[in-house]
Amino acid sequence: METKKMMRSYFFQITAVLFILICLVISALAFTADRVTISRVEQQTEKQSEKSVEVSSNALRDSIGNLHEKTMGLQLNVTNMKSLERAIRDTNLLDIDTGFKSFFYYDRKTDKITWFSSEDRRIPEASVRRDDAFLQALTSTDFHMSKRYKLDSDYLSYMYVPVRNGNERVGVFGGGLSLMNSVVFRNSLESFDDDTMAYLFNSQGEPLATSRNLVTDQERVLSQSVVDRAFQSTKPYEIFSTNKDMYYFARDLKVTDWKILVRTPRSVFYEPVYTTRQQYLVIAALTLVLSLIVGYLMSRQLTAPLLELVQKIEKSTTPQPITLERSGSNEIKTLVSAYNEYAQRMEHARLEQLSQQQVILHQEKLASLGQLAAGIAHEIRNPLTPVKMALQLLSEEKQNNPDMMQIALSELDRANQLIQTMLDLSKNDSTALEMIQIDMKKLMEKLTFILESKSHPYEADCKIYTPAHMPSLYASENGLLQVLSNCIGNALDAVESKGIDGICHVHLHVYPDQFVFIIQDNGVGMDAEQISLIGQAFNTSKINGNGLGLFMSSQIVRQHNGRIEVDSKVGVGTTVQLFFPRRGEQA
Repeated sequence: METKKMMRSYFFQITAVLFILICLVISALAFTADRVTISRVEQQTEKQSEKSVEVSSNALRDSIGNLHEKTMGLQLNVTNMKSLERAIRDTNLLDIDTGFKSFFYYDRKTDKITWFSSEDRRIPEASVRRDDAFLQALTSTDFHMSKRYKLDSDYLSYMYVPVRNGNERVGVFGGGLSLMNSVVFRNSLESFDDDTMAYLFNSQGEPLATSRNLVTDQERVLSQSVVDRAFQSTKPYEIFSTNKDMYYFARDLKVTDWKILVRTPRSVFYEPVYTTRQQYLVIAALTLVLSLIVGYLMSRQLTAPLLELVQKIEKSTTPQPITLERSGSNEIKTLVSAYNEYAQRMEHARLEQLSQQQVILHQEKLASLGQLAAGIAHEIRNPLTPVKMALQLLSEEKQNNPDMMQIALSELDRANQLIQTMLDLSKNDSTALEMIQIDMKKLMEKLTFILESKSHPYEADCKIYTPAHMPSLYASENGLLQVLSNCIGNALDAVESKGIDGICHVHLHVYPDQFVFIIQDNGVGMDAEQISLIGQAFNTSKINGNGLGLFMSSQIVRQHNGRIEVDSKVGVGTTVQLFFPRRGEQA
């Protein structure tokens, strides 16, 4: 399983690295190709637009030139209006399609405008006189084109042709070209294809005509910002773009001051670029597939030796260190050699550690035996103290006291039972204690004698307080005496330094459900850490202690289903409460 995970990890890592590296190379190539393609497309588009503009410019030059020549041919008839009118009719200058929609002659000498077209085709004379192009024609030798004028549903743009008699300026011819019908505008932009929209503007930025592409009127609309951007150019030709379209602007048609703006959708302009990008996307997809295949093969090649090694280890069933046979590829041989060396080192380390553990275990057993012996000696000392006290009293009184002899003998029996109890407790035998109905009055008398015996070397105030009525308690008499004796001994040791100011009091409280023994002293006390360690084996703060007294006491209390509570403060004293539940005799 681990080998498979490792193989998957290698597979993903190798595939990712290969894919990223190849994609970086492809991206660099694609970016270069993209730039080259765009540059070529721009050049090609510029050439095509320039060619189309040139064709349109020639068409405009021919149409405008033809009208200009016809108009100039009328100069010989300006002295006779009837003759001029006949000449205009003969030359078909008032044909809306091929000539003018309206026509007039301005006589400079009489300052009079004579119209040769009907009134519905004229613009106000005041507009003519204020026209900048008209005013320029009065003082120049070349014709000028006016701004756009609205006339019903049509627009007119006037061609003003100066009339001279020798060096004298005698007047101006004015012909209004129909933007909707004149071949000058209708046929001038026919050289552009269906994907391209061309716009013809006058010098004021007013549109005069558009190419007749099969598009809606809404698609013909050109934003004012694009027109402003085009007319800001100072170059004869310029290419610029927006998010949607590409534009080619020609401001010098070499005919008049008219200008052409060519609009091409970016989709058409960038079609070769998009094709190139799609090709590179296909290459990237193939690269991903190739990376997956190569990654799989390389990861399999890398993990195959590890998989072979794992299979050899799994087939081995001996608990001894596995020594694998060096066979297979060079990778396998290297791995097997390294593994065999590592296995031998680990086996030597394991044997050395096992030997050290055995030595430590033997030392711990010896230490435990010593502690157990010390504990037994400590516990036996408790019943021997009253025996010694009784014998001393008998020796001093020189008489036989049956009660004292009985207590001494019972304490010797308790010492023997303590030895057996401790041995049984060391075996974790929960049935070691003998449970009986204890006469608490007699038990407290024995405890009084034990307290007197233990307090004999001390000057402390030692007292036992019992209630008047004490029912029997089902418990182990020897166990109770052992626990109480240990607690009293600890209390006396704690108040030893206080002399006559020391206090060691034992209280017995009887409740309906339990007996509570309270041992109080005003000794050295304990801190929180010492309290938390109470009941642990071999834990003691006494110089000559062994830490088994309270440990054995805790074991005995737990076997009675009781509990111990300790409240102590350093320098104030300690209160130990022993809780023993009341219960009937067990079967």
